[in-house]
Amino acid sequence: MSDAIILARELSKWYGKVIGLNSFNIEIGKGITGIVGPNGSGKSTFFKLMIGSIKPNVGELVVMGHRPWRDPSYLREVGFCPDYDFLPSDTTGRDYLRFSGGMQGMEGAKLSTRVDELLKLVGMTRDADRNIGGYSKGMKQRIKIAGSLVHDPPMLLLDEPFSGTDPMVRRDLMDLVKSLHHEHGHDVIISSHVLHDVERLTNSVGLIYRGRAVATGEISEIRGLMSKYPHRIIIEGKGLMELAKQLIDRPYTVSLHLAPDRSSMTAEVSMPEDFFNEMPDLVQRSGSELTQMRSLDDDLESVFKYLAGD
Repeated sequence: MSDAIILARELSKWYGKVIGLNSFNIEIGKGITGIVGPNGSGKSTFFKLMIGSIKPNVGELVVMGHRPWRDPSYLREVGFCPDYDFLPSDTTGRDYLRFSGGMQGMEGAKLSTRVDELLKLVGMTRDADRNIGGYSKGMKQRIKIAGSLVHDPPMLLLDEPFSGTDPMVRRDLMDLVKSLHHEHGHDVIISSHVLHDVERLTNSVGLIYRGRAVATGEISEIRGLMSKYPHRIIIEGKGLMELAKQLIDRPYTVSLHLAPDRSSMTAEVSMPEDFFNEMPDLVQRSGSELTQMRSLDDDLESVFKYLAGD
């Protein structure tokens, strides 16, 4: 018998002529597992299938002993944080969590206590009574994660929770995700298009390319492949010249290209795991203010093509 909490066998989903997943096979165990792939690789389709919002065309999917499609009882077992921004701008964080709890049948003192617990857990107590429209990207992500936790599900599905956040916010969110498993016992499935973000969270990973699972297992087995290819990272914000001075002498820096207006910079690095690990400290040391940092999809493309046999 398999110990997997998620089991997909020959799973396929298509939208007309567009293929989301194609004969997708994966087993995911307890703990924190990263699902990594370029944009458009099928990650969001897999997450939608796991929460039961869409029906597979072919194949089998079992999550926590349930087949998600048309199984309302299964929704008690899972919390979902989507990759898109759906939060109402004219509602406070506290009221949003109360609404989420109400949708789960919670009310009264029990709901109030749970909301207070969640606000403390995600570090949003101080800003709980502000309108969400005034929240930063990181604050919105924290409230979204809190909303997925309101009914205390055993498993969390976090779809691209770090996307568009700066290095400092990303590090804080990673610490939150790790605490959700190690201190609070939730199993976490988290998607990203940046392998090195996932590597800072877990050793367990599944790589998706063109709707297929092209590699699964320990992330250490994949790192060697990644280091063969230079990675390009786009950095946006203020004070990038000072940050460039910090980066230029780092052993992993291949090249740096500042935009003419100095509002963005492209860094090409040979050891991306070292780059991502050091960035929060380099940003703090340089006094830069970053608004966004993202890897280009082409960074992973050659690795995925190799693994897929293209």
